[in-house]
Amino acid sequence: MDDNKALININKRSFINVVIILLSLMVIAFILTYLIPQGAYQRTADGEIIAGTYELLPNYNLKIWQFFYSPIGLLLSSDGLNVIMISLFLFILGGFFTVMDKSKGIVVIIKRLVDRYIHNKHLLIRLITLFFMIFGAFFGIFEESVALLPIMIILSLSMGYDTLMALGLTVLAAGFGFASAITNPFSVGIASEIAGINILSGVLFRIVVFGIMYFLVSTFLVRYAKKLEAKPSVSLTYEDDLAKKKNLTYDFGQVVENENKIFKTYITIFIVLLSFILLASLLQMIFQLEIPTIILMSITFLVGGITAGVIINNDMLKTLKIFWKGMLAVMPAAILIILAGSVKYIMTSGEIMDTILYYFESILSDKPAIVGVLGIYLIILIIQFFIGSASAKAVLIMPILVPLVSLIGVSSNIAILAFIFGDGYTNVIFPTNGVLLIALSIAAVQYQKWFKWTIKLQALTFLITIILLVIAYAIGY
Repeated sequence: MDDNKALININKRSFINVVIILLSLMVIAFILTYLIPQGAYQRTADGEIIAGTYELLPNYNLKIWQFFYSPIGLLLSSDGLNVIMISLFLFILGGFFTVMDKSKGIVVIIKRLVDRYIHNKHLLIRLITLFFMIFGAFFGIFEESVALLPIMIILSLSMGYDTLMALGLTVLAAGFGFASAITNPFSVGIASEIAGINILSGVLFRIVVFGIMYFLVSTFLVRYAKKLEAKPSVSLTYEDDLAKKKNLTYDFGQVVENENKIFKTYITIFIVLLSFILLASLLQMIFQLEIPTIILMSITFLVGGITAGVIINNDMLKTLKIFWKGMLAVMPAAILIILAGSVKYIMTSGEIMDTILYYFESILSDKPAIVGVLGIYLIILIIQFFIGSASAKAVLIMPILVPLVSLIGVSSNIAILAFIFGDGYTNVIFPTNGVLLIALSIAAVQYQKWFKWTIKLQALTFLITIILLVIAYAIGY
């Protein structure tokens, strides 16, 4: 692993592809301001739309200079502070996990699991799956799983399994954990912030979702392990893995310097971080504080990351340099967020946002609300194929979804649930996802083989998520 490379690193090709898509959406939004009539709803003092109050406005067309001004206009608008806070939060997360990577925090935790449970392989599979899914669900770990893939390939082959199992234990588990978001800051965190609700709102149902998805993924992997134990040649990567087994180089029995100190430090830091985030969110709910949750989370990750680095490295300057490098690595994400927000800014400036909501309301008004919820899920799945970034997609979609679900008579929690379902699980099946393609390249596995191996799991997941959305609506979630 390159010691000079930040753990969270935006892939250049994926970044350029998403920039092109978002710029195209900005152009489309600008053109739509000439094609769609201007209109507006009346709103309450809190800014909520009052259903049935839509009225047409005098025709007004944006000037071409307003298109180029839109990113600046966004930052100077009422949404600007939110975009800046989200960007700063992503920078801090980049620094936190880069410090954790360079101080061997993730490797040590995995090594402890292997040391203790290597003789109970099926339990080890479930525990490693749980580890990656928990990190995904609570902290938004997904891209970072790729950094551990080489080690997990060696572990998988050492246990008599294959490269697909290694991908399942890392990328698949992290991807499903990311989508089964509990406090995932990249998806449910940003979406909650935009929706104006506490991150813990509806958390109990999301915990149930996490439990269901954990059982699904871990059982899928254990069943596959049993197939390989019975007949190794059923593996789609069998021939390639025979060659890989000749070059096993990582010794899981080796002692990492200061291993015990690293392990205790990060376990303590994560317990404190999670406790503080939950406590702060509860206090906000009880006392109705107006401090944005994202600010509290930013402070906890900033302090926690630097504290852990200093404890392990005994060097404040070195820790700050690593943290800064991790922040720089995710700066392209801020560009994506600003461009995504600019799409909404153009539609709002052109007075067509409410007209689009009115069209949706007209289509869905005479249909059951659950049809609207499932329709929203489908729309997010389609957008997900083109825009994999959860934070950019949240900034792009949630400002439209929040008033829409209010108009069709369902809660913001339903909108967030549909968003995280549509955003996450397909990260590990859509060929447009850069992280998946990088992981397959590292593992030297063809996409066709990965698709064949995971498609049934994805189909079952799609069915389960639809059922969960229906249940959520039925219980008034």
